[in-house]
Amino acid sequence: MSVQTVKQPTNMKQISLMIITFILPLAILLIPTNELFTPQIRMYLTVTLFAILTFIFGNINQTAISILLPISYVVLAKAPAAAVFAPWSLYIPWFIIGGLFLANVMERTNLLKRIAYNSILLTGASYNGIIWGLSLAGVALYLLIPGNTVFPLAALAYGLCKALELETGKETAGITMAAAISSLLPGWFIFNANWGLLTGLGKGVAGAVDLTWIQYLMYNSISIVFYAFMFWVITKMFKPAGPINAKEYFKGELLKLGKMSFDEKKVLIMCGMLFVFLLTTQYHKIEAGWGFVVFPMLLYFPGFNVATNEDIKNVNYGMAIFTASCMGIGTTAGVLGLGKVVATVMLPMLAGKGVMFIFGIVYSMIFSLNFLMTPLAIMSAFTLPLTEIAMSFGINPAAWYMFIQIAIDAIILPYEYVLYLIFFSFGIVKLSDFVKFQAAKSVLTMIFVFVILIPFWRLIGFLMM
Repeated sequence: MSVQTVKQPTNMKQISLMIITFILPLAILLIPTNELFTPQIRMYLTVTLFAILTFIFGNINQTAISILLPISYVVLAKAPAAAVFAPWSLYIPWFIIGGLFLANVMERTNLLKRIAYNSILLTGASYNGIIWGLSLAGVALYLLIPGNTVFPLAALAYGLCKALELETGKETAGITMAAAISSLLPGWFIFNANWGLLTGLGKGVAGAVDLTWIQYLMYNSISIVFYAFMFWVITKMFKPAGPINAKEYFKGELLKLGKMSFDEKKVLIMCGMLFVFLLTTQYHKIEAGWGFVVFPMLLYFPGFNVATNEDIKNVNYGMAIFTASCMGIGTTAGVLGLGKVVATVMLPMLAGKGVMFIFGIVYSMIFSLNFLMTPLAIMSAFTLPLTEIAMSFGINPAAWYMFIQIAIDAIILPYEYVLYLIFFSFGIVKLSDFVKFQAAKSVLTMIFVFVILIPFWRLIGFLMM
């Protein structure tokens, strides 16, 4: 995923990518239609492939394409606008806006730094203490701003390595990779936007899949063990050459922040109100995602008065538009019947195969696609047809979405997932160390999913419908 900010000079590679971006989608128009492969579906695939190629290559502004995509579905593919723009009636785009807004407020008031520093001091601030402290900070921050912890934790890891004057090597790799997984893996057991995105994408075939915040945590509770295990792996894989003690550094940073301000306390009070809301979803029946929109906006109201105009102005609205457009790929495919087309073609090939075989094939497919497509592009393009297939085998769509969310995290190289690329781009992790860790994580994830997680879901009756 990329966002163009300045005009770049055109070279032969860019010209070639632009030609591919236009030629491949147009080639779909040469495929003859029939009762199954209708003209609407053909045009839908043409428009979708063009958009996905621009997301992959980054050769046209991402937000511009995100705006044009749903309009193209309505105008060119003759899809009903109610289905195409349905994602805006769901909480996901607003969830992203609310989360980014709250992250801005917490960053400005220094609450993000205060939570992170105290988490690391709590675990001793030695090298291992830093690693385990990042694991605590990741969970604490993810609870407050799910899916929006990458930038603060990446900056924290980089600043820490520079402050301790660490040379690029095992120590910096360990700290950076710990910060990376602490910003992403909590989504395996804490309610987040990716989960909502997947449920929205599969809604056309699976219907509404509603889990409370507590249910999401309960069904994925075993993933907490794997989360902790990965930090233990880091302490063994990236052992420091000598002792490291950052206690004085973090104490000094906390002293610079001073006593907790009244604004910080008011933000914490608001977060407490949000948690009460999340813990009581089974009673008020309001989807948890709406809470991450409504409660942060209360920071503008009398009694709080914490947020500024800049906090809302600096929200990356392009990300919300992009996410809604990606969700529209799934809702449009559902109303046009694409999931049934894919299932009709693939089900005969999968006949007689077991459930574990289906999970294995899809895990391998997503792992391979990560080399070519962004995670959001993979989810947008394949969630609906894969959900159609999963449901034909009696697999619970909620478990299926959780599985997909885990599978897209299985990468090897930095470019495969822009959120990991952010950590790598600070330049304090060798490529060899990044690849070694991510390869180990991907293998360990596969073992965890097939040996522990899926059997756990089967045991508690969550795996199958």
